[in-house]
Amino acid sequence: MASKKLINSVNNVVDESLSGLCTAYPQLDYHPNKRVVLSSNWNDDKLNDKKIGIICGGGSGHEPFSAGFVGAGMLSASISGDVFAAPPPNNILHAIKCVTGNAGTIVVIPNYTGDCLNFGIAIEKAKQNGLKILDIVVDDDCSIPDDNLGRAGKRGLVGILFVIKIIGGLSKQEMTLETIYNHAKIISNNIATYGVGLSSCSLPGQGKMFQLPDDEIEIGLGVHGEAGYDRIKMKNINEIVEIMLTSINNKLSLKSNDSVAVIINNFGATSQLEQGIVVNEVVIQLKKMSVNPVRIYSGVLMTSLDSAGIHISIFKIPIDNKNLYISCLDDTTDAPSWPGCVYSFPRNKKINYQEDKHQVIKKTGRKLDDNKMEILEECLRSACENIIENEIKLNSLDRGCGDGDCGYTHKKLANGILRSFKTLEIAYPASLLTQLSWIAEECMGGTSGAVYSLFFTTAACSLSKSNEKNDKWDKLLSDAWKFGIDGIMKYSKARPGDRTMLDSLSPAYKIYNENILNNINFKVAIKNSADAARIGCEATKKMIPRAGRAAYVKQSEYFNNVDAGAFGVVVWLNAISDIIENYEN
Repeated sequence: MASKKLINSVNNVVDESLSGLCTAYPQLDYHPNKRVVLSSNWNDDKLNDKKIGIICGGGSGHEPFSAGFVGAGMLSASISGDVFAAPPPNNILHAIKCVTGNAGTIVVIPNYTGDCLNFGIAIEKAKQNGLKILDIVVDDDCSIPDDNLGRAGKRGLVGILFVIKIIGGLSKQEMTLETIYNHAKIISNNIATYGVGLSSCSLPGQGKMFQLPDDEIEIGLGVHGEAGYDRIKMKNINEIVEIMLTSINNKLSLKSNDSVAVIINNFGATSQLEQGIVVNEVVIQLKKMSVNPVRIYSGVLMTSLDSAGIHISIFKIPIDNKNLYISCLDDTTDAPSWPGCVYSFPRNKKINYQEDKHQVIKKTGRKLDDNKMEILEECLRSACENIIENEIKLNSLDRGCGDGDCGYTHKKLANGILRSFKTLEIAYPASLLTQLSWIAEECMGGTSGAVYSLFFTTAACSLSKSNEKNDKWDKLLSDAWKFGIDGIMKYSKARPGDRTMLDSLSPAYKIYNENILNNINFKVAIKNSADAARIGCEATKKMIPRAGRAAYVKQSEYFNNVDAGAFGVVVWLNAISDIIENYEN
């Protein structure tokens, strides 16, 4: 079965994609019949006897490579073939002719058989026309041991961008063709790249190119949808990065105090959250090796359509040319997809940051006697344990209509409370609620954290106002409960009936308050409120969501069960009710 793609026709994907790029960046010059993208000043540069041209290209499906790296300071022109197919020689020759003046042109070729053949044909024809051309084949893949390599050799991967960026900077300095070519060889010989894939890709109009079990990853991946060199079980990212850096180190022989530039490349479908984690882990491990990552670039640079995975590419900067090469990496470029900018430069001095610490909690409001303090402590502990036990069910209820993490966030709140138990002011409920609000903010986070923090904060305000010993605790609890609900409704748009936690919390409060006003026993009132919460939760099955993320979901099949937030209230309120049930009046 063909994978879902946002396309019109399989036959037009490359042309429409290139047109889209050049529509978004109209300074680029596009020759659609040749699938050639040129920098805005390509003709002026051609007439400059001291400015060389730089050309690269290959099959499509790797966007933004290569057209996204056309611009002053990088490529003069790029040529795109069909998806995962080298461009034809005639199109390559057209690009060469467009940009080659008296200074000559360097053609940068990724090491794939089709690219080498087709670019080679175009280069020979260009030389027959009297054009001054030098070419360099980049083969930075280090994932396959040398004794296992075929005649084709190592693949050209995202490390090719180091070559393009640095020689692009050298061309702006108007160095000669031969000088820049010699630098290109030095740079290419000091690059190693390793790829790891979490999923295969699918070509437009086709299904996945290979199947990968959920608990396995491919190591030693290229960018054409082929399987990797090996397949291993999924591991933590620190273990995966260690495997990758070991192979890279074997190629580059990194030593203590070596300076390197790093590219972390996204295959196309890896989340930016994961990519940031990879960047962090790579830097940590390089520093443990006493290797200095002087420049780090991260982004979606050379993709494999919709494959999930990453490349780590490292350029070991030769000491003799260190300052020159770093200056070229730092040099500005008009190429729209180069990830480097002034924020890529290391800072010499950082502002010291001192993390705010919570002030010591004041003991406010009425103090509990020892018996009530014991009950409250057990209620709180049981509520937390019950939430943790229901994590999976809460997550399940949250899928489709939410982000599937309701159980996880509730569990973080519960664990945060349990970790803080020794420091909680159990004897002073007003102070305790303030502490719970802090925990909800810091541990739970997101909308749920804000809602619970509001509930605890406003309830604490109510309790802190009462110091009179003749105030009954059951009435104080009722007032605090109402303040908490009012606080939620004041700062959110949710109301009872909107399919939220309020649909359990509000009816539970109403029943409890009615029972207290009618002098019904506290234990019975709590049990009745827990029953009301369950009924209210069950009613959410038939409610239309009008608040929260679920309000944006209009597909009814996701609302056949109860609301996750409402069920969360039932979970902890049931736990409290069960504890109180076992105590004497």
